[in-house]
Amino acid sequence: MTVPEQADKRRALVAKLLARKAAPQGVTPVPRDGGPLPCSHEQRRIWLAQQSDPAAAPNVTLGVALSGRLDLARLAGAFAALIRRHEVFRTTYTETPEQVVHGALPAPLEWLDVSDLPHPEQAALDLALARSGERFPVGQGPLLRLTVFHVGPGEHRLFLVCHHIAADGGSLGVVADDLAALYSGLPRPGLPIQYADYAAWSVQRAETRIDARLPYWRDLLGGAPGPLFEGTAAVQGGRAGATAAIRVGRETVDRLRRLGDGPTTPFVALCAAYLTLLQRMTGRRDLVTGIVSASRTRRELEPVVGTFVNMVPLRVALPAGQAFPALLTKVREAAAGALANEIPFDTLVSRAGVARIPGVHPVFQTSFIHRDDPKPPPIWEGLEARVWDHEVDDAALDLMLTATPRGDEYELAFTGRLDRFSAGQVKELPVVFRELLEELR
Repeated sequence: MTVPEQADKRRALVAKLLARKAAPQGVTPVPRDGGPLPCSHEQRRIWLAQQSDPAAAPNVTLGVALSGRLDLARLAGAFAALIRRHEVFRTTYTETPEQVVHGALPAPLEWLDVSDLPHPEQAALDLALARSGERFPVGQGPLLRLTVFHVGPGEHRLFLVCHHIAADGGSLGVVADDLAALYSGLPRPGLPIQYADYAAWSVQRAETRIDARLPYWRDLLGGAPGPLFEGTAAVQGGRAGATAAIRVGRETVDRLRRLGDGPTTPFVALCAAYLTLLQRMTGRRDLVTGIVSASRTRRELEPVVGTFVNMVPLRVALPAGQAFPALLTKVREAAAGALANEIPFDTLVSRAGVARIPGVHPVFQTSFIHRDDPKPPPIWEGLEARVWDHEVDDAALDLMLTATPRGDEYELAFTGRLDRFSAGQVKELPVVFRELLEELR
């Protein structure tokens, strides 16, 4: 390399470093003038899905069991403070869509005494299930509700239900921590940014990547198969879906991981097993399912409540005679490629040439979600708190499998739409899947 070439290279490097230093670092606040603010791609995906099918935007829910003397007035004050703390709970959405942050919105809290019923705990669970399907009008707000079930002396169950456009599963831990701290009178650090700031930043960030990544999706989804499940079943009791779960030991998942010829995560092992189940259910050998990618990747977003989840298609071929270890490799490589080329799902649908069928979720009708091991509930002053496990049947897709590690076990929960499956068919799926996990070698 000649001296002038070396000098040019040094100048280019210095210019690059100076530009990087001058660029804004991370998510920064956007001006608030009272007018509409842009929605994130995650919000747009949920908003668009709800326009065609209200059931396509399921709520997120949080359950907490409290033992001890609960101060209801104190709880109401903490819940109101929670809504003041997080702008996304004071946000409504226009028909564009854009988001409008309000200075104040009500904090809906209801008290239900079921202690006199023959089976108060089950009554609370049944009522919580009904509330989990509540539809919130995104143009009006508020988009959440807290219900307190009194099930016996010194025993209460808190149940929070919130529209998915305002929060995701990862936000529930933040909500639980904040609500417990506010009830207990503990100080909470200020929030330098809110979800609307993330929305503006993420939209700009996505635009720099979309054009380069769209060809990957056009190639991957070209000639993709049609809907996986066809026909309809009679909807029962007005419920959108049914959920059935089972638990298996972690050693079962670890055994599947060891079948791979390389690093195999529980996500890859269970997703490959799920695809095998779908192949046996449908006879299809070209499958597309949805997986979740979380966008909460920056430290400043950790205390922020909002929806940070993007859905990413995973297309995998399962030829006849293929051994399960080979499928593990395929799933690992397919997931790596999909996540490396991730773009917002709403953009993928609108710009990658995806065919739309009325009443059918685009690209995929099934999903696989692997969650983190839930942390224990925070401390409530004067109360003993624990997680209140509750059933949720709000089905956004035809069939969903959610895998949640719980200590030495994995909870595997199937949720199916009742216009595709009967409740009995959904109830049978976890049993069939457990048998499949034992069979795979």
